Amino acid sequence: MHLGTIAVAYVLAGAAAWGVWGWSLGQEPWARAGGAALAATLVLWLVGVIRRNPSVFDPFWSVAPVAAAAVWAGDPASAGADPRRQWLVVALVTAWGLRLTWHWWCTRAREVEEDWRYTEMRRASGALFPLVNLIVIHASPAAMLGLACMAMYPALVTGTRPFGWIDVLAGGWTLAAILLEATADRQMRAFRARGERAVCEVGVWGWSRHPNYLGELLFWWGLYLMSYAAEPAAEWAMIGPIVITLMLTLYSAPALDRRMLARYPGYARYMGRVPVLWPRRPRR
Repeated sequence: MHLGTIAVAYVLAGAAAWGVWGWSLGQEPWARAGGAALAATLVLWLVGVIRRNPSVFDPFWSVAPVAAAAVWAGDPASAGADPRRQWLVVALVTAWGLRLTWHWWCTRAREVEEDWRYTEMRRASGALFPLVNLIVIHASPAAMLGLACMAMYPALVTGTRPFGWIDVLAGGWTLAAILLEATADRQMRAFRARGERAVCEVGVWGWSRHPNYLGELLFWWGLYLMSYAAEPAAEWAMIGPIVITLMLTLYSAPALDRRMLARYPGYARYMGRVPVLWPRRPRR
């Protein structure tokens, strides 16, 4: 999709989100963010329908959490939160968002064709695709991302415990997860840039079939640990990393394995030697 279209789409989506955020002043920050995300999602869906390419929604996953972290940390309702923890969470989420946006820029930003998963949905749903597009491609991922972001809500808004050693541990954990994702992305891009048509077993890809997914779920669990440090009684914040873990282990990783099996004859042997997520030395 043309980058100008994506830029205009996100300006419009950002304006809609900001309008809803301002209009809902006085409500709880999580509710205001939910309404703003819904408005932005509907704008991006409409642009995708008009342009016949729902891939315009793809960068939302890396942009929305950064915006949520920033507005939650700056909301008056977060006055009791420790600012050192707030700064740490916002910095880590921003680093994660920049990494994911950069990966999208390097791999998908200039592609004209829509994502292969969207093409399969379009073929399967036929005339109902606009509705499937709204529910499956836009609304459901936006809802899952909203639930995931609750992992950082106590750390930014409701938690009042002072910054301590658990925050340092959780911050290191989260940073390591971001670095794992960045390493996996860089190694895969370099492998593909050489024109390889084989299965990538370079670096971390030789120890885990989906090291980027592993880094992703560790990232969200790290944010929850910082929320635990801020408010141990907020067990509900665990819904965030649980949602991400279930999505990656039950849908994303199996779906990608099936696609790779169909495309690469050697992938079955790779699956027999390398684990799905948790790394170990590959079998011979």
